[in-house]
Amino acid sequence: MANLEFDDEVSRVVEEFNASAGATMRRARILRALGLKPGDRVLDVGSGPGNQALDMSAAVGDTGQVHGVDAAESGVEIARQRCSGLDNVSFQVGEASDLPFEDEILDVVMSSQVFEYLEDVEGALAEMFRVLKSGGRVLIHDTDWGALLWHSSDPGRMARVMEAWDAHLTDPHLPQTLRRKLADAGFTGVRAEPIVQVETSYDPTSVSAILLKFIAGYVPSQGISEDEAAAWAGDLEQLGASGDYFFSSNEYMFMATRP
Repeated sequence: MANLEFDDEVSRVVEEFNASAGATMRRARILRALGLKPGDRVLDVGSGPGNQALDMSAAVGDTGQVHGVDAAESGVEIARQRCSGLDNVSFQVGEASDLPFEDEILDVVMSSQVFEYLEDVEGALAEMFRVLKSGGRVLIHDTDWGALLWHSSDPGRMARVMEAWDAHLTDPHLPQTLRRKLADAGFTGVRAEPIVQVETSYDPTSVSAILLKFIAGYVPSQGISEDEAAAWAGDLEQLGASGDYFFSSNEYMFMATRP
């Protein structure tokens, strides 16, 4: 596995991705599923640039608190800037497997597009369980990259590129085993809901078009030549121009309760 390096260019693309209609829809779906109430204390594990925390801050109100923890200092700094002036939001550097919180003090813990990168999923779930109050709720959102459909005029090349892309993840199929992992961690009432992203036209500001930038920039580090990566991206853009574009990804929200 070779992680994406979050340099200035990647950070810029992350900001572009989070501003897209698809990412905005995803955050709204997660917010509705969380069912936050005024006064709730919430933790976002892997809070990144703070977009989800910003959305949650209004739901918990002045009597609540939104905390964000991220392993990347650069992400924490961006999140603090994004949420500056909000007294009910705070961020700190920390690891999912060693959360900097006392036992049983949080009402809700959530994490979006993070667990598929973790080496120690079981340890991170144990930490979530530890910091939640009895009756507290957990939500974990991740993608199953094996359930992605992307029309290409060269399916073989598409398969090679996506196989190389999988290398940036620890588990590209995490949702398939997450129910059991949550139950083994002690959570009850585990359920799942899908978030399906579907695009039938090419829009430079869409989720798939911005994802294309991530992938084309990453896969040369995994043995795909820069020429092949450029040809792959160019093919998708051409399919968009000819009206033959199709993209679909399946993401899943897993929700459970600490007894």
